[in-house]
Formats: sequence, C-alpha cells, structure tokens
Amino acid sequence: MSKDTVSHLDDASNASAVEEDMAKAEYLVDAEGYKGILKDHPINNLSKPRIRLFCTCFIIYLCSTMNGFDGSLMTSINTMDEYIDYFNLSGSSASTGIIFSIYQIGQIVATIFIWLADYIGRVRTIFAGTLIVCVGAICSATCHEISVFIGSRFLLSFGCGLATAVCPMYLVEICPPEFRSTLCALYNSLYYIGSIICTWSIYGTSINYKGSASSFKIPLWLQLLCPGIVTVTVLFLAPESPRYLFLKGKPEKAREFFCKYHADGDDSHPLVEYEMSQIEESFLEVPKFSIKDYFDFPKLFSSRTRTYRSLLVIAWSWFGQFSGNAVVGYYITTIFLNLGIKNATTRLLLNGINSILGYVFATAGSLVVDRIGRRPMMLYSTSGFVLCFAVIAGTMAAYMNNNNLQAGRAGIAFIYIFNNVFFSFGYTPLQPLYPAEVLSSEMRARGMALFQLTQGVSSFVNTFSAPTAMANITYWYYVFYVFWDLIELVIIYFYFVETKQLTLEEIEALFKDPKPVKRSIEVAKERSAENKRRRKEDKELKALDNSAAATAAV
Repeated sequence: MSKDTVSHLDDASNASAVEEDMAKAEYLVDAEGYKGILKDHPINNLSKPRIRLFCTCFIIYLCSTMNGFDGSLMTSINTMDEYIDYFNLSGSSASTGIIFSIYQIGQIVATIFIWLADYIGRVRTIFAGTLIVCVGAICSATCHEISVFIGSRFLLSFGCGLATAVCPMYLVEICPPEFRSTLCALYNSLYYIGSIICTWSIYGTSINYKGSASSFKIPLWLQLLCPGIVTVTVLFLAPESPRYLFLKGKPEKAREFFCKYHADGDDSHPLVEYEMSQIEESFLEVPKFSIKDYFDFPKLFSSRTRTYRSLLVIAWSWFGQFSGNAVVGYYITTIFLNLGIKNATTRLLLNGINSILGYVFATAGSLVVDRIGRRPMMLYSTSGFVLCFAVIAGTMAAYMNNNNLQAGRAGIAFIYIFNNVFFSFGYTPLQPLYPAEVLSSEMRARGMALFQLTQGVSSFVNTFSAPTAMANITYWYYVFYVFWDLIELVIIYFYFVETKQLTLEEIEALFKDPKPVKRSIEVAKERSAENKRRRKEDKELKALDNSAAATAAV
C-alpha cells in the first residue's frame, strides 16, 4: 500500500474492507459507546483541564464573534450619510457591490492557504489569521481613500476566512464527545454577539457623533477587539488537536491530550482507549505528507464515499449562503428602506434588534441540535424559507405598487421570522458543525477549504448581484429564492445524512453503508430509543434509592 494511503475510504473497492466497515456500522447501534463508558466512569467537568478546554472553546468562539462584527459592519454603515459622503459613494451602486464583494474575494483567496492547518497546525493557523485581521482593521480605520478601504477589507476577509475555516475543524477535534455537538454548534451562534456589538455601537455613534466621520470610524477601530484577544492568547492557552497530532505521526501526544482533557488526567480511563482506538481505525497508517498532498483536492473525490462527503460539504456551504440569507443579512437596511422605513436611525435600530433576536434563536438551536437532529432542523428551516420569501415578495409588491403601509410592516415582520425563527435557529448552529462532522480526519483540512471556497463564491455572487437585482427587479428577486429554496429542500431530504449523537469515527462508518441516508435515520431512531430507555432506567433506579432511603429512615 502506498505511503499516502491514510484512510479506509481509499479501500472502498476492497470487499473485505467493506465488510469490516459494515460490521462497524452495526456497532453504531449495538455498542454502549462513549455514553456507556461515561455512565460507568463519570468525568469531573469542573476539573482544571476541563475548565481550560472550555476556556479554549471560548477563545475560539471569539473568531466567530470577529466574523459577526466584520459581516455586520458594512450592513450597518452602508446607509449612513457620513460614510457615503466621506468616500463619495451612492447607497446602492456597483461601488457598493465591490466593497461588499471584496470580503468574499478575500475569503476565496484564503482557501488556498488552509493547507496550513495540516502543515503548521490548527492553533498556529488560527493565530496567523487573527493577526492579519488586526492589520486589516488598523488599515481600514486609518485610511482616507476608498481604494485603501477596499484593500483593508480584503485583508480583513482573508485573515478572517483563514481563521474561521480552521476553527470549526479544531473544535470538532478537541471537544469531548459528550459535548461536541453543543460546543461546536454554539460556535456559529457567537457570530451574533459580534453582530450585536457592531450594530449597537454604530447605533450609538450615529446618535452621539452625528455628522462626524467618527460615527463610522469608531466601529472600524472596534474591529480590533476580538481578533486582538485571540492573537494574544491562543498560542498560550489552546492545545493542539489530537487528530492533527496523530496525522503528523505523534500518537503519544494525541494520547496525552485525551488523557489530560477528556479523562481528567487518568491514563487508564476507558475513554482514552476508546478514543485512541477509534482514531487508529480511521488511519491505516500514520501518513507522511509532502507539500503537494496539501493541494491534492482531486483526492476528495477519489472514491464513492469521498465524493459523497465532498458533495455534501459543497451543497451545505452553498445553501448556507444562497438561501436568501446573505441578501437579507448584508442589505437588510436597504430592504427596510424598500419596505417604507425612511429614517436611517430607525433602520439601524431595527437591525440592532434583529441581531439580538438572531443570537437568542441561534443559541436555542445550538442547545437542541443533538436532541432534534440535523436533518429535521434543516428541513424545518428550509421549508420556512420558502414561506417567508413568498410573503416578503408579496408584501413588498403591495407596498411598492400601492403604497400599502400595512403590507410593508408585514414584510418587516417576516424578515425577522426568516432571519431568526428559521435561519438562525436551524442553519446557524449547523453551518460549521455539519461539514466538519461528515469529513474524515484526513479530509478535514482540505474539505473545510472546499467549504470556505464554495461559501465565498456563493456569497460573492449574492452580494455583487444583489444591489443591481434589488434596484431593477425589486420583489421578483425574492420570488427567485422561493423556487431555489424548494430545490434545496428536495436535495436535503434525499441526500443529507443524520449525524446526531455519533462520534466522528462512527460517522465515518455510516458512509460505508450502501444507503447512508436511510441507515443514518435508522441509527438516529435507535440511539434515541436507547437514550430514552436509559433515562427511564435511571429514573426508576433513583425512585428505588429514594424509597430505600425512606424505609431506612423509618
């Protein structure tokens, strides 16, 4: 076998390997797994190593907050007179499209360098990304020319794209299995904290510094806050990913990580052996990479299972930006204007309220993602998109054609419903989690680069075309998304696998089944039934203990 063979995926044509993986797929339901281990050998979640690991997650969350701030910044200042006059711009023009789209271009370029996550490590790549964001933030806050501002936005997006592409894979790889879904889903929810800081700071400066360039310059300086904290702390606080360590031929270091952070320092804890054995089964041998391997993207499509995984990543990345959310997110203040909100301060206030609601619903979705499941949340949200855009298109048509103010207010209500009840709740928690889950350890860095590339392309198409589309075809632009979201709904129903309550290595086994979607649904149902049975048994045992204690007291 060649040296660059790193995963069972490359042996899909080997009958014995398929049989072995099918047996492993059966294990998904029959074995107790990590939950059974933790039931018999509980871990103290308040131990120093666990607290440090949770603190690491918080530091990584700041990258999502950084992304939320940067992503909301242009939305908020785009309609400010001070910003428009300072750079001599019009509110909805090709220049505006370029300023918005340069952010996506930077993220697309960043995908070329995500191989650094496999070369220098996840942690150092995150550090490099946030450092570049700091440089871009300083340039944007001090510039006087629109060309320099556009260049600084490119730097910001490049650094942000590099860091935020690596963060989800890093979280997925370091989180304890019992907390992985929640901790990883919460990552994207913190996007809204950045959005809240941005929108409300701009709302404040628009009132207190009205007529001054400081009204938008102060928020530009605030871009330094989150990336600055990450840059200063991440190298000292964050441990390297155990799967990266294993990938680089350091299994003993990976074992040390599991022992310290997952098993409370107990090297003999069954969870250590369980996680190590699962990683070892994911790799036939420790790979020895050359530089060209990092750019070997065709390898993501070198077998049936690899192609399936990669297409899921591409589809989910595209859906996450091309469901209408990017248009609503970037141009929400312009949409408010089209629906009759003429006062700029009122539009900023409505945008600030939207950010708070987004955080509330995204956090709620993160906390129930492992209970509801990935597929149900996707299907629920996408169905809601279809409904919302149908109503938004209708109400905007009524307002623009007949000056119907009630229709305009109804349209604003459904923008909130779309953005929060459906998108923030269902899509936001799953955007970074799902692709990182369906990719194998060896595919993850290149796969997340593919995810980021697709995301950048779809966002670029959206943000560059949206100003022209909204100006020329107005409400018909939203009718397009009604039909497109219906297509997304069909694709999700027939092709997206369920991954709830499974370890990363168990998810790998799912893709070896001839019908992975059907099998994943069966596994999810059986796991849910097993968990329900365990909860019932625990409740009965607790009742017996209480009864025995009461009898003894008598």
